[in-house]
Amino acid sequence: MMVISSDLSLLDNTSGREFELFIIDLFEKLGYSSTVTNRSKDNGFSILLKQGEYIIAVQAKRSESELSFTSVQRALDSLKKYTAQFAIVVTNNKFLSSAKQLAKIKSVSLIDRKKLLDLIELSNLPVNHKKDLIFFCEKIRKDVIKHEMDKQTLQFLGLDVPKIDHSLLTKDAYGRPYPLNNKKEKLIDIFKEIRGDEEMPVQKDILLNFMEKFPLMYGTRNESEIFLTDMIKELMIFKLRDDHYNLV
Repeated sequence: MMVISSDLSLLDNTSGREFELFIIDLFEKLGYSSTVTNRSKDNGFSILLKQGEYIIAVQAKRSESELSFTSVQRALDSLKKYTAQFAIVVTNNKFLSSAKQLAKIKSVSLIDRKKLLDLIELSNLPVNHKKDLIFFCEKIRKDVIKHEMDKQTLQFLGLDVPKIDHSLLTKDAYGRPYPLNNKKEKLIDIFKEIRGDEEMPVQKDILLNFMEKFPLMYGTRNESEIFLTDMIKELMIFKLRDDHYNLV
């Protein structure tokens, strides 16, 4: 079986269809049969990988810019539609923070430019070597979760300060309530982080999942919902329907 090239500069200059064929060859070398289920106009496509009864939903995209959470959402849609056991997003580029956060919440493996090189290396191993795609993807997910818990996050939440009662929700590390303007600014940042550069409504569960990362600021999930209701009354955000919000 031929060796797959690891020269990603060549891959960057391919068309969406050529990138599709490259990805299919890559996964087939790992022992999976591939079926393309959908193609989009932005050099993206969806694949179902099968090995016996095991099904993996893949969203792949050759892109000149970093991918937003939309690519992860498409993979989740395929996972649900085809009752797959696993979801992967693969690209020749990188992922925005919004994509990483949603992938972490929903247990989706993100294969960016660097990890794609590792995957190519795995596929090129001799046939007598074990080429475990699931183990490869699980390791990526664990690394992302570990990496996301950095010092900045701990400092922001006040968890690096000793002898602080963190049961005092909606207060900072020193027991002072967060000013309303700070909470509003953080909510705008959360919207931007989820949406990337795309002006689109945000699903309620996704928004609340992001707000739950800042319990010292927004409190419990129920309190976050109350805060969103208050922001609607103040005309800061509006509710398109029961499960979608957008900034005014």
